[in-house]
Amino acid sequence: MLCFGNHLRLVSDFTQSSAQILDGLNRFEHDDKHFPEIGPKESRDLGTAFYDSIFYSVVEKLANEKGRRALLIFSDGEDNSSSHDMMTAIETAQSANVMLFPIRYTEREHGKLTARNKYGISVMDRIAKETGGTVFDAEVVDPHTYFRQIGEELRSSYELAYYPSNPIKDDSFRKIVIRPKQDGLKVRAKTGYFSR
Repeated sequence: MLCFGNHLRLVSDFTQSSAQILDGLNRFEHDDKHFPEIGPKESRDLGTAFYDSIFYSVVEKLANEKGRRALLIFSDGEDNSSSHDMMTAIETAQSANVMLFPIRYTEREHGKLTARNKYGISVMDRIAKETGGTVFDAEVVDPHTYFRQIGEELRSSYELAYYPSNPIKDDSFRKIVIRPKQDGLKVRAKTGYFSR
C-alpha cells in the first residue's frame, strides 16, 4: 500500500493480510515520516502527487510482477504536485498491462461539486477507462461491494490476442475496439496497446 501527499510512502508491501494493511495505515496516520519513499526524493511545494503515485507504483512495484496486475486507488483524483502528467500515468499503466481501479472520495463544498471536484471525477473516469478498470464512487458503493466486484472482474476477465495487420514495432500507441457479436454483452478493455 502506497500513501501519498507530497511524498510517496510505501506503508505496506505486497501482502494478503488485511490486518497488516490496516495496521500500516493506522501507523501512517500517526507518523508518516518513518515509512520508505518510492520514486525520487522530490521537493514538492503542494500536497497531492496523484499522477506520480500511479507512475511510481507501476514502475517500481508492479511492472516486474507476474500474473494479472491491478492498482486500487483511493483518492479524489485531484493533483497539484506531480512531476508526471495524467497521460504519462495512463501510458505507464497501459504499457505494463496494469488495470487501474479508482475508488473516488470527493469532498464537496456546501454539498455541491466544485470545478476541481468535477475535474478529479473526470480524471478518475478516464484512467479507469483507458486501462480497462472500473471507477467506484465511495459515497454510493460500500467497500464490501467494490472489493467483491474488483475480485470478480480480475478472476473472470479474459486475455485476447491477435496478429496486427501492421507488423512494424515502432513503439506507437495503437487503438483497439472490441465489439461483441451478441447483443446485451458489455466489453470493457483498455483502449489500445503499444507496438513493441
